[in-house]
Amino acid sequence: MDTTLLPESPEKESIEHAEFSAAEIELLTEGPIWKAIASMSIPMMLNALAISAATFADAYVAGKMGADELAAVGIGGQVWFGMIIMAIAIATGANALVSRFWGARDFAQAMEAARQSIFSAIVFGVVSAAIGVFCTDFFLQILGASDHVKELGSSYLKVQFLAQLPLTLLWVCHSIFRAKGDATLPTVIMAAVTAGVVILDFALCIWPLHLGIVGIGISWFVASSLGCLLMVLAFQRSDFASSVEISNKRPFNFSFDWMKRIMAIGLPACLQDLAWVSSNFGLFLIFSHTANPTACQAAWAVGLRVEDVVAGLPIFAMMMGVATVVGQNLGAGKLERSEKVGWHAAGYACALMSIVGFVMFFGAETIAKMMSSDPQVVADSKYYLQILGISEPITAIWLVLFGAMEGAGYTKIPMLFSFLCLLLVRLPLAYLFTLPLGWGAKGAWTAIALTSLVGAVIAVLWFKRGTWKHHKI
Repeated sequence: MDTTLLPESPEKESIEHAEFSAAEIELLTEGPIWKAIASMSIPMMLNALAISAATFADAYVAGKMGADELAAVGIGGQVWFGMIIMAIAIATGANALVSRFWGARDFAQAMEAARQSIFSAIVFGVVSAAIGVFCTDFFLQILGASDHVKELGSSYLKVQFLAQLPLTLLWVCHSIFRAKGDATLPTVIMAAVTAGVVILDFALCIWPLHLGIVGIGISWFVASSLGCLLMVLAFQRSDFASSVEISNKRPFNFSFDWMKRIMAIGLPACLQDLAWVSSNFGLFLIFSHTANPTACQAAWAVGLRVEDVVAGLPIFAMMMGVATVVGQNLGAGKLERSEKVGWHAAGYACALMSIVGFVMFFGAETIAKMMSSDPQVVADSKYYLQILGISEPITAIWLVLFGAMEGAGYTKIPMLFSFLCLLLVRLPLAYLFTLPLGWGAKGAWTAIALTSLVGAVIAVLWFKRGTWKHHKI
């Protein structure tokens, strides 16, 4: 790997725990591939399920308060995700750099990459929180929210955006731990955050305080702040203790050169997520022109949250797990093994999502009735779960192979293909099926499923080319 252009690391001494770190590296770069993938993906799966439980609790609590509250959470969730994608960008860059250096056993550079990633997380966390608080009403307006839904969404989003800084730090620190092969500790911390969100959702929104939908925003701010404190304490007791040290020996030395390297990898990944958010924004605008826009928006909120619980975030967990394994193997110079890791992970994810899709399809009506009592919302949610249930295995192949390429720091091409699929395939099809052809919400769900098929074909063909294995960071 070419490191001649990397900023000079102030830490030239060897890392005290290098022997322990070598054992972690061997776990991911030696032996059975399934064991390497499982060692990262299973903790990440549990982490994803924990986060899913929190978002599920948000939707469940909102649904108990009414269809408008549920629609507000659905729309607001897209706005909030749109603002947190910079955290995902930094985390992607941090994981690619730290895992590559860790695999090459260049621990000094790994420490500095981690340190600069944390500094970048602080900067972007503050900026995104400020933008979110001041622009909430504008975002809700352009998404076509009704006056009441806009009022509800604004009340809780302005509070939830205060959680941007701790959540950004949590996300980036999680990726750093994962980059060296430790996915268990950050998973425990995120489970604690989830438990806090779920408990506070019910206590603040339903009983005993009855604060309404604003309680959801308070839940995320309080739980993520406590989780961030736990993560910092964990760093101080880990191999990365020096990365969070601020002293005369190690002053605050934020480097724009490092930030540019982090963002060169992370920004395309950020834009990839932005394409997803923009596509969802477009879907909401399409829903606003249907006969019953609130029902469509509420059904989207139900379907998306349920899908996150059983499919979306587990796939995302596999993506993050395989990215670390690929990054360390490339750092160790094992190119062929890196490619095998990607194919194996895609196969495992496809098999898992086949089971998940079966449950979604045949349990659709029962799940929809659990989430809402509105007949139209139940009907539209049922079609969402059935149609998307069929496409889940295909979606898994698409996203996991892109995740493997991101682990190599190869993010520009996946970003371009994501824009193609989500903006130039999904939205035109959704508009055609939903409005001119009159399929209603089913048209949008069908367009989403067909887009997954296109994305999977592209991902398989490009991953097979292998150019990502030779990408320099």
